[in-house]
Amino acid sequence: MGAVPLGLVLLVLLCSTLILGNKAQTTEYCANVFEEFSPCLSFVGGLSPEPMAACCNSLKALNSLAREGENGPQMICQCIESSSYWTSIPFSASRIQQLPTTCQLHLSFPISNSMDCFK
Repeated sequence: MGAVPLGLVLLVLLCSTLILGNKAQTTEYCANVFEEFSPCLSFVGGLSPEPMAACCNSLKALNSLAREGENGPQMICQCIESSSYWTSIPFSASRIQQLPTTCQLHLSFPISNSMDCFK
């Protein structure tokens, strides 16, 4: 399956799995989160030894997005968690823990394969 169809499938599935008042906004929000986080997938999935500079830049952008709205960190967590499930890329916990140090930043949102993002 190509990148475009996978993206469309991801958007449809995210829309059906996330619960918010406005489904169109949820889909758009998660599409933005997925686009920002995608440069990090190869690192957190264990496919590359270091995160790309684009990954660190994307995490900075997601940190800014997490500060918007009441549920910013929780929604980003849920979107990233869903992307892990639907792309079948399991995230390495040790790689996730390396991101803040490697990228020299503090994450304002959790990243995981499976957790309660709303705690």
